[in-house]
Amino acid sequence: MEVPLSIVAICPRGLELIVSEELTYLLSHIRPKIKKGGVFFIATAEEVCMLNLWARTPTRLLILLTRTQTNSAGELYSCSHKIQWKNWFLPGRTIKVDVNGRGFPKDVSLRYASLIVKDAICDSFRNDYGIRPTVDTKNPDIRIWVNFDNSLVTISIDSTGQPLYKRGWRKDGFIAPLKENLAASLIRLTEWDKKAPIIDPMCGSGTFIIEAAGIAAKLPANFTLQKKRVFSYELFSKSSPFGNINTKKIYSSAEEVWKTCDEKSHTHPSLFGFDISEENIDKAKKNAFRALPEPLAEKISWNVKSLHALTRPNFDKGLILTNPPYGKRMGKISSMDELIATFSSILKKQFTGWSVWILTNERELVSKIKLRASEKIALRNGDIECFWCKFDIFRGSKFRKEKSYDNIEQS
Repeated sequence: MEVPLSIVAICPRGLELIVSEELTYLLSHIRPKIKKGGVFFIATAEEVCMLNLWARTPTRLLILLTRTQTNSAGELYSCSHKIQWKNWFLPGRTIKVDVNGRGFPKDVSLRYASLIVKDAICDSFRNDYGIRPTVDTKNPDIRIWVNFDNSLVTISIDSTGQPLYKRGWRKDGFIAPLKENLAASLIRLTEWDKKAPIIDPMCGSGTFIIEAAGIAAKLPANFTLQKKRVFSYELFSKSSPFGNINTKKIYSSAEEVWKTCDEKSHTHPSLFGFDISEENIDKAKKNAFRALPEPLAEKISWNVKSLHALTRPNFDKGLILTNPPYGKRMGKISSMDELIATFSSILKKQFTGWSVWILTNERELVSKIKLRASEKIALRNGDIECFWCKFDIFRGSKFRKEKSYDNIEQS
């Protein structure tokens, strides 16, 4: 019988409910508890492996090892040293200790806390094996996470490794303005029926459109047929709860969904990605063919098109999802005010019956676009406070009253 593990799915602030809903969709028996920046639940090691492969909305999945009160550097060392690290990984693995939170003990700083836990881990292995693991701050095999909430410290081991928004289909070195798991969460917030057409008129590298295609086809988020990613749990020791997991079975299920995608291609929604930059459209196309089965990637319509030339396709209803550009991506449009005015005019003239969702850090966008937002959800894109705003485009009606989202985390 598998040992149940305490898991926390880390996610962007304000999107905990979306993550919780996806987790319960993938594992119907779990009872998640929502806290700031994470969703806590109990799962087996095999289920954690499956979630790493399939889940779109979390950033990473951590396994809680201990949670206790600590009031000094000595107590932090003691609780760290008591953990049976040899039951999780061997001393030949490289490690990194990350610390966050608030309310550190008086004699402990953030950097010092990392050194204390690192020393406790190394001393534990030196006692058991006579050797210690090596620290690698850039690309470690094993990540240890330490979180402080005043005197309550939680120490966890990372089952994921590279964050889950790094799906593996972007070329190394390309920095996306919109992380994949955030894009997936925003799409889920729209309550899209997976049938209505979607347009991103300023698509950049194609993140919204590619994530929508994967969601509609019910693809595993972190699997591609061309390149298998390595999760941290695969580097755990044989004595860990993950030592005897049949990962081939988990991957074969994902591969089956991928390979049979063409059989359902006639049911896939119409997706359109436009951008003023030919280079961006070229990147988006290449990303789609790396991220998706070929029949699904081929169905996406990518075109070089300025915002001024945007017209409605032959659909009475649909969604526009976009993260407006800044700097060079704005092309001939000289300011955000001009972009918003242009976009507003096109929406009113061309897209009656459609719903528009805009991710922006412009607090005044709602007033500038001269449309009433029927929903305005506060969240964070990295360190940037943003708003996910919905506008319903219709003719001859009063603006709908704006909904309240007081329950959405603001910071």
